Formats: sequence, C-alpha cells, structure tokens
Amino acid sequence: MANPIPHNWDVPKVFRDRFGARAGRQRVMAVDGHVLIVLHDVPDPNVPDHREARLHWRKPDGTWRSSGSGATTIAALRAHVEDYVVAIDALEEKTKKAARAKDWFEIMHGAAPLLRAVRGQSATLQEARDLVKQDRELIAIRDTAQENERAIELIHGHARAGLDYSIAASSEESARSSHHVVESQHRLNLIAATFLPISALGALLGMNLHHGLEDWNAPWAFWAVAGGAFLLGFVIRATLPKAKPEAA
Repeated sequence: MANPIPHNWDVPKVFRDRFGARAGRQRVMAVDGHVLIVLHDVPDPNVPDHREARLHWRKPDGTWRSSGSGATTIAALRAHVEDYVVAIDALEEKTKKAARAKDWFEIMHGAAPLLRAVRGQSATLQEARDLVKQDRELIAIRDTAQENERAIELIHGHARAGLDYSIAASSEESARSSHHVVESQHRLNLIAATFLPISALGALLGMNLHHGLEDWNAPWAFWAVAGGAFLLGFVIRATLPKAKPEAA
C-alpha cells in the first residue's frame, strides 16, 4: 500500500506506520526530535471533499524537507502558508465588488472550505510551535496562519451578512411590489363596483324589447335610472373591504 511520506525520506518508522493510503487530516507528529507536519493545500471550492496533503518534516538538526520541494529550509512551509494569503486576498477583492445575493453566495462558497482548512492549519502549526519552541521562523509562520484564520473568518462573516441583507432587501422589494399589485386590483374593484349597476341596467334597457320606459317622462326617466344606478354602485363600493395600509 502506498504511503503519503516520500519513499526517500529517512523518517522514523512510527511516522509511516501512522499513515494509511492517504495523509488524512491536518496534524503534527513528533518522536525523538523529529517533527512531521501534515497540512492541506488551498482547497478547490468546486471539489470541497478533496484534500491534497503537503508534508513538512523537521529533523532534529533543524533542517527541513517538504513534499514537492527540494529545499532543506523552512521556506517551503512558509510558501505553503502564503498560498493561503493569496487565496484570502482574492476573496477579499471579491467582497469589494459584490452587490447581489449571487455574488455573496459565491464568496461564501469559496470561503467555507478555506475557513475549515485555515482553522486546521492554524491549530496544527500552533501545536508544532509548542513542540519546537526554539524555532523562531516557525513561530512567524504560525503567526501568519493565525492572521489568515482571523481574515477568512471576517470575510466569511461579511459574506454571510451581505447575503442576508440582499435576501432581506429582495424580500422587501417583493413585498412592495405585491402591495402595489393588491392596491391596483383594489382600485379596479372599486371602479368595477361603481359602474356595475349602470352597466347592467344599460345592457338590460338597451335590449330591443318594449319595457314601457321608451317615452315615459323623457329625458327625466333616463337621468332617474342613471342616478339610481350610480347610487347603487356607490353603495356596493362602500361595502367592499378596505385596502390594508402598507406596513412601515
């Protein structure tokens, strides 16, 4: 079974025994002055379950080996942590341009796996720093990881607040539009109620049937019928429920 530790690393056997086919979670191991730090690369938000591991081995004499690098110094570990700085800065730039709920969601989509990875990285480097207290460069890298953790937490919180605000603003706009539609419908109902009786009487009396009003007291009969119809329309209108005022 393949082991995540490079085959040419002369690490204590206990390190290899503690690995399976994959590197697993971010963590630190120490034995006989050897320190092995397991970290994850910057996660891809489109493949949130995939974690590519990076191993950093500190020998008792203070030299370092890092997977994917031939350097014997701590520079590869520093570059690894600074990759997160670049990713966090890119997300922060997106927050400056975000205006819609979709923008904020995309930022949260990218920030969530990054936040989990940075928290694990910060805790792992803190544990490594406690194991190697005399390594000043490791302390500086630990500090950078902790700054990354605070930065991504702020970005994630900012994105969540922006998304909540966008959703609330959209809901408020929808409520105003719905109120406008209801108010317009109510006005149409008032108009229809006002002219319903005259329309009905006009249709009824306009039929080519003899109803006895053709020549009766003309034109006063017409105005009497019209006035009565409008009066009935206003009575019907008054019985309609009032439109509810828009909530402040």
